[in-house]
Amino acid sequence: MRTSTSRDRERAPGGWPVATVSVLAVTAVLTVLQFPFPQVRLALWRDPDLIAAGQWWRLVTALFVQYDAVWQIVVVFACIAALGVVAERIFGHGWWLVIYLGCGVIGQAFGCLWEPPDAGASVAAAGLLGAVSAWLLSPAGPRPATAARIWGVFWPLVGIALTVKQDHQGPPLLVGFAVGALLLWRDRRRQVSDMVAAAGSR
Repeated sequence: MRTSTSRDRERAPGGWPVATVSVLAVTAVLTVLQFPFPQVRLALWRDPDLIAAGQWWRLVTALFVQYDAVWQIVVVFACIAALGVVAERIFGHGWWLVIYLGCGVIGQAFGCLWEPPDAGASVAAAGLLGAVSAWLLSPAGPRPATAARIWGVFWPLVGIALTVKQDHQGPPLLVGFAVGALLLWRDRRRQVSDMVAAAGSR
């Protein structure tokens, strides 16, 4: 009989989305602080010249302050909350952080090439969207599958279009999709192996 693993418990439906809440809370605090203290944003944001001079950590810190109009900040935070909860239940806390931070850094790196100095978490949210899109296309995705798979195909196509347009949201969306698909494929293989092993032990 297969016992419950820490990975299974980490992904249990209804579990508290620790990574989503923690990252969103830190980002919200720093985003609010930038209004009375603009130096907070300037200390954290993506500045290509400073990054080229060796301040590479700005590729990470730029993810923790959203530099936009208030309504755009609300939209980005809502997307992170919604996508984050779903992605964390699918992939677990650890892989959520890998996808969020890894895709975010990739988005900021492309932003250095294609965009002026800026800051924001939308590139990290794009990575979560890509990973969730991979889940929508997988056997583990929601049922009925038809509508879900339409969205699962739609968002990677958007990622390709954004990348062609040199919008730095595109690459993290595509990388998130690739990482999500790889993790789901790995888990599917493990499930099949467990089933074969269980059948062989009877």
